[in-house]
Amino acid sequence: MKDVLDRLRASLRKNGLWRTLRLIPRNIVFVLTDFDRKYGTNTRMQVEDDAGLPQEHEGYEGAPPRLFHRTIRSLEVSPDRFAFIDLGSGKGRALLLASHYPFRRVIGVEYSSRLNGIAAHNARLYRHPGRRVREIETVCGDAGAYELPPGDLLIYLFNPFKAAIMERVLANLERAVQDDSREVLVVYQNPTQRHMLDRAPFLELVHYHEYRTRGLRKMPIGRVAVYRSRS
Repeated sequence: MKDVLDRLRASLRKNGLWRTLRLIPRNIVFVLTDFDRKYGTNTRMQVEDDAGLPQEHEGYEGAPPRLFHRTIRSLEVSPDRFAFIDLGSGKGRALLLASHYPFRRVIGVEYSSRLNGIAAHNARLYRHPGRRVREIETVCGDAGAYELPPGDLLIYLFNPFKAAIMERVLANLERAVQDDSREVLVVYQNPTQRHMLDRAPFLELVHYHEYRTRGLRKMPIGRVAVYRSRS
């Protein structure tokens, strides 16, 4: 309660009475729908999350739930064929969302031991009734050197790396797709290094979409590129 009153006073000082009153409905919606408030997890972006990360890493940001689910459903594949692997998994929100689907495995690979520890804790806390995968695997390590497991893979990237690391990730992925008996899908959200995947000879772009809100039709809220390994 004290936290709510403190924020109300701060808004009154910054925005005045009438703007604060107009913001109240929006804040009520936020409280009712905020992921961490609903599930007791810690997946939101905080200033200290980027501490200790090499400059080749992008900052942490939690996957937007509605956009994540919309993207996974649009793939029109059987999740039970695939291991879901989030490279640069941060605090693990995408892993929690992926656990709603019957993937063979759900794995997060994160360089920061601090963020990886938070992700592991979140996996233990998450009690959504729609959770299908009970064991979420969290690996602290270098995504560019991670040994990808056998079988079909769904690689998820939420703008985790700049070019230097993405180059190593793609080289690692190319070695994995040399096994023609398996399929690899790459879901790349906010694809700032998309040109690198477009040029990769072992991948083909199968879908690109800019998702928008009704109120902000001209502003994309999420850009998603989907690639498949070439047969």
